[in-house]
Amino acid sequence: MPKLKHWGTGWLIAVLVFSSGCSLPSPFADTGKKEVSPSKAEESKPEDSGKSESSVQLEQIPSALKDLQHIREGAGRYGGDAYDLNKIRPELKKIPKYVNADELHKRLLNLMAEDYRPSIHALETFDTSIIDVADGPGGIRALKVPESQEVNIMILLDSSGSMADKVKGGVKMDLAKKAVKEFASNMPEGANVSLVVYGHKGSNAGADKKVSCESIEEIYPLAAYDGKTFQGSLDKFQPTGWTPLAGSMKLAQEKLASHTGSNVQNIVYVVSDGVETCDGDPVKAAEELNESNMKAVVNIIGFDVDNEGQKALKEVADAGGGTYKTVGSKVGLQEYFEGEYDRLYDQWGKWARDHYDKAQYVASIKYDRAGNLKQALYEQAEKEKHHLYAATEYLKEKHDFDYDVISEVQSRIYERRDTLQSYSIDQRDALQVEVIEKRDQIQNKVTNKRDTEQNELSNSR
Repeated sequence: MPKLKHWGTGWLIAVLVFSSGCSLPSPFADTGKKEVSPSKAEESKPEDSGKSESSVQLEQIPSALKDLQHIREGAGRYGGDAYDLNKIRPELKKIPKYVNADELHKRLLNLMAEDYRPSIHALETFDTSIIDVADGPGGIRALKVPESQEVNIMILLDSSGSMADKVKGGVKMDLAKKAVKEFASNMPEGANVSLVVYGHKGSNAGADKKVSCESIEEIYPLAAYDGKTFQGSLDKFQPTGWTPLAGSMKLAQEKLASHTGSNVQNIVYVVSDGVETCDGDPVKAAEELNESNMKAVVNIIGFDVDNEGQKALKEVADAGGGTYKTVGSKVGLQEYFEGEYDRLYDQWGKWARDHYDKAQYVASIKYDRAGNLKQALYEQAEKEKHHLYAATEYLKEKHDFDYDVISEVQSRIYERRDTLQSYSIDQRDALQVEVIEKRDQIQNKVTNKRDTEQNELSNSR
């Protein structure tokens, strides 16, 4: 499972859009773009049987060829590459002069028939599948924690008095609560979430410092996300006191202490508008979280923090092995996640283009391959016709065979040739149509999926 170091700061996402105005090349159109090669596993390979010609056995003869003799037996004694006129003519002389057409045709096939079994087998078992469609990049909601993994995400929310201040877009606490809720609701399926609030009691007056600095509370215990319960937890407090940042991270360490192991990932996500004001050492606390057995990563979003505060919070994030980002308003929060929206948008587009182009590439290979198989059988039938016809002419001219018998056999030779060639053409056409249909199905599937996901993402912005 990939590291989730940046989940805390790259995540509060729902989903984006994809402009349905984006178009892809029409089937087999020349786009001027370089062909995209499929992986070795996806690349089309010749649909041969993997067997030598002499070992290919046809379990079933195609119905179009069922009346043809010698198809199942394979090549004649001098068929195919064994054709040798010097050896064939002595064999022809052995044929009785007054043999009938059936017997003569059979003898000629025994001598010179081609072995069509490999070609027929290749056409009958031709794989018209194109490519497998991989899962898309999804949105945050599409992520799922593998069963063998444990992911725990603790959100530490600053509720000090300064969070009641207004920024562009509204009150900081209101905006932070909304962001935290959206963040938690978009956790991957199977992840656990916890909400800790700190500085939410007393006041920011000196007299209340002790009470406020001790007000660190896990108001949503570490568990799967439940929207109604989580929202109820957010509604329980308002910004009021001091900022015990270090203390909140110590509590997080206590809660995560039993969640350790190579299959466990712990992430701490801090939303704060200021630095530690309760005399704690947040850098040390973050470092201990990160270097302890639970190896928690600490990510921080500084909300409307001054330069000194940003420097201090960045130091905390660095110590926690995480990242620090700063925002200053509602607009800033939106812009903060804009990069993640754009990333998902681009990934869906790339996913669709890759599949579209691979489907196009593999389909073109298989389309041509079907044509080549047809041509091989077509030419083989033509060659056999030529050899058989030449033998009948030799028997007629050199051995004075009966004209009517020779004419009948020649007619059968032509019919045999025509039947085989027609089969090769029909089978090629059917295979090519199927290849195109499957290519179109995949291309339509990925473009429709892309549009759906991107529109959903767009509507969630």
